[in-house]
Amino acid sequence: MAELENILARLGKIFSSVRIKYVIVGGIAVIHYGHLRTTQDIDVIIEDDQKNFPELLKLLKKHDFEINDDDFYQSYKEKSHITVFDKKSYLRLDIKVASKILDKETLKNAIKEKIFNYELFIASLEYVLIGKILFIGKIDDIPDSELLEYQDILDFLTIYHANTDQIREKFLKEKVLEIGLESTLDRLTSFKF
Repeated sequence: MAELENILARLGKIFSSVRIKYVIVGGIAVIHYGHLRTTQDIDVIIEDDQKNFPELLKLLKKHDFEINDDDFYQSYKEKSHITVFDKKSYLRLDIKVASKILDKETLKNAIKEKIFNYELFIASLEYVLIGKILFIGKIDDIPDSELLEYQDILDFLTIYHANTDQIREKFLKEKVLEIGLESTLDRLTSFKF
């Protein structure tokens, strides 16, 4: 846990120094919303702000992250993520520049929260759930007996049920309808475990 706190503290320092909007998604967001689980990476979406990329890369290196500038720009060109290793722990960052509409919306709707005592921008509850549904995809042909074998399904079910009173259901349904996965949402929200 100390490694996770340390890396989040360094991320807070980096992003308070560079003028790039960011949002933490993935496992850390799932943990924040109530599902205790392990993770070895911190998923971060950053805005497409090329003029500030050199400063970001410099600060990452200064704060003990291993990142190759050429690899970063190649992942940017390919619209994929880059894995950035931490010199102080087994953890890593997976950084992705927002290129898809959902990435940009997640970034735009980020909320500042305390995560392990550090103020950081994290995806809103609904966008974490939408991201999970997008990653899960269609599950119409998966038997109920197998559903709980998938980490993303466990993540969704746990944080959905832990936060039912806070979820903007209408918004969640509208966004899932836009991406064409309403059958997945319906099945997950009616699943009993």
